[in-house]
Amino acid sequence: MPGDRIEQRFRLRAEPPLSEAAVLVRGGADTRDKLGRHAHRTARAWSLDGQPLLGISVFAVLDIPLDELLSARFATYRMIHLPTAASLLDHGFELLATGLRPHYTVRLRRSDSAELGELLDALGPPVANIQYAKSTIWREEGRDVPRRHHR
Repeated sequence: MPGDRIEQRFRLRAEPPLSEAAVLVRGGADTRDKLGRHAHRTARAWSLDGQPLLGISVFAVLDIPLDELLSARFATYRMIHLPTAASLLDHGFELLATGLRPHYTVRLRRSDSAELGELLDALGPPVANIQYAKSTIWREEGRDVPRRHHR
């Protein structure tokens, strides 16, 4: 249903490209299967230039310190990935400034097994979230919601 997808081209934030040193946060420990499911879920909802947008969500550490971002947005995730923008760019992925700052979409081309393996390598190993379960989770609407625990 191409008409049901929300076109992102004119919704992209007009921001300079991220610094290669910028740290990104991805909640949860990822696998190829999980990344593939998330990329296809994005493609069902969004398009870019009329084509399904295969991608996964990350948040950039930009306007607030990492600890604050983790506590505000990732408190329900026991594990997180902390790649740099350079790691994703060096693996050939594009970072699109989607949604509200500091959200980005890591754009995939095919989401086949090889590309998902490259993405998993670029994300790096999962690490323990030092802010896990220490606060409530932030929502874009600005309301706190009860914690749900993710692995």
